[in-house]
Amino acid sequence: MRTLDAARHPAGDPEQITQDLGAQFLNTFGREAAGTWFAPGRANLNGEHIDFHGGRCLPMALPHGTYVAAAPRTDGILQMRTLDPELDSGVIASGPDAPSWTHYVSGVLWALQGLGTDAVDITDDADPALVTDLTPEDGFGADLLILSTVPVGGGLSSSAALECACALAFVGLGTPLGHEHPEDELTSALSDDHRALLAQACIRAEVEFVGAGTGGLDQTVSLRGAENRILSLDCRDFTVSQLNAACLLRGYRFLAVDTRQAHWLGDGQFAARRAEAEAAGALLGFSAAEGHQLREALPERKPKKLHVSERLAEFDEKTADRARITGPDGQDYDPASCRRRLKHALMEMLRSEKLHTLLAEEAFGLDHMAAEIGEIMTAGHVSMRDEAEVSFPAADRIVDAALGAGAAGARLIGGGFGGSVLVLVHEDRIADVAAAALKVDSGLRFLDVAPSAAARRV
Repeated sequence: MRTLDAARHPAGDPEQITQDLGAQFLNTFGREAAGTWFAPGRANLNGEHIDFHGGRCLPMALPHGTYVAAAPRTDGILQMRTLDPELDSGVIASGPDAPSWTHYVSGVLWALQGLGTDAVDITDDADPALVTDLTPEDGFGADLLILSTVPVGGGLSSSAALECACALAFVGLGTPLGHEHPEDELTSALSDDHRALLAQACIRAEVEFVGAGTGGLDQTVSLRGAENRILSLDCRDFTVSQLNAACLLRGYRFLAVDTRQAHWLGDGQFAARRAEAEAAGALLGFSAAEGHQLREALPERKPKKLHVSERLAEFDEKTADRARITGPDGQDYDPASCRRRLKHALMEMLRSEKLHTLLAEEAFGLDHMAAEIGEIMTAGHVSMRDEAEVSFPAADRIVDAALGAGAAGARLIGGGFGGSVLVLVHEDRIADVAAAALKVDSGLRFLDVAPSAAARRV
């Protein structure tokens, strides 16, 4: 039987990774890299499948992430290679026939190039100076060598880490802000407003260029995360507050369990769940297309749980004699499936609000706080399994095994259909929880989750 130490997936030493990546860049492209940029993956304490409804999410940046060594080109071409053995096929030029993972990279450059032109949806309220700072010069291209220490397809946002690391590389190499603040100066020169606008560009790349219906949680925490902080992200306007995790982490740890069953949000399942939830919301009068997000279905003041019951009863009344309902996209959906998505979204929003209060107040004893947070996490998993219907047998078995071995809480994180389980466990029980999980599947990988700093030049 493998041990926890043997199954750990380390984040690696950033300095050593950067040196090795630079040497491999020279061998691959025949010239020196101009720099290396890093963006973290993420784990989400709560808030799955609600960012696109304007809900509150509570993510944290990981020490694991994606490194991009790059050098500029002046011919508008992107040439890239990944060192991930599952994806690597040599140097690839971007284009419609390139492998699907490359679209995350070329989509980011496309979105940045559109900042000053057609991207009105993300620059409406932006300071024009910010837009100018982050818009690449005409003809900008790059050679890129990519290495990820966050498991690809592990539900820990390897795609957003790739987008955000490339976004910083493009800014560093081809924009006014990058030219004015070379090398290590770029990280400090990037204001939170810069980072928020970059996150919106990466979101646009994933939604419009790649075709994955994500809501922006992953890109926001990758670019705006902070060490020892869990972000409280209000997805109505993408405002962020930082919640201190130090109290909880005095005796407890977060552990991510990679099931090694990769997920892929571009295959339509994630988008289908979102469409069903949006159809349910629209039936109740909360259509994002008309400026009303589902978050508005819950009042700002308590008692909110009563309102969930009222909204579900209203949905039942409106669908009592209907075999199908039509969503904002014009497609017809099964009312029973839409109701389950609606229930998950509303209850997940309530769980996020409760967690925000618990972490913001820090008014409980350590074990009591951990027990409450763990209970909310586990309830979130049950909802992901039964209402959102995005869990899978391996994740369910790992959650049960972790709880049986003494974990305070455990839940599937990410979009689902594969990926990782996040476990909250007392530091004295980590080995027990890992051993129980390895009995379920000896091929699991474990990642130590410690809230970490945002994307930066290495």
